[in-house]
Order: sequence, then C-alpha cells, then structure tokens
Amino acid sequence: MTEINFEFTIGSDVDFENLIADIGFENNLVALLTQEDGIENLRIRIYPPKNKEFWDFRFDEFEEAIHRAKQRLSELRQASEDL
Repeated sequence: MTEINFEFTIGSDVDFENLIADIGFENNLVALLTQEDGIENLRIRIYPPKNKEFWDFRFDEFEEAIHRAKQRLSELRQASEDL
C-alpha cells in the first residue's frame, strides 16, 4: 500500500478575503489555493522546495490533494453563503 504524503489545511489569511487551502508534502508547503475570483476560478501558487532542487512526487497524488482541497473550500463557501 502506498503512503500518501500530501495533506491540506483550510484557513484564513490577512492577505486574502476568502478562505485559502495550503497543500503540503512531507510537512513542507507546496502550493496555496485561493478563491478570490470565485470557487470556479481558483488560482494556485506553487512554492519552490526548501533544501531541494525540485519537487518529485506522483502526479495523481498531487492532483487528488488539489481536488480534495478544492472540494472542501467549495463546501465551506456554500455553508457560509447559506447562513
């Protein structure tokens, strides 16, 4: 069984009006999803690795982490709009 080393957290940041998602790999920040232009127009910031020349991980695992983070942002956005 393959261990997935990606995680994400949803939170707020003073630089953004809406919630963001930090995506990490082996406890290092890889990307940040923002929804300032709406959930249908997410933007992604890709950060360089620390102490390495490049990131090396499976595409499908990274894609799944992005998908799960996007889905959670969408759920939380919908919940806040329903209030």
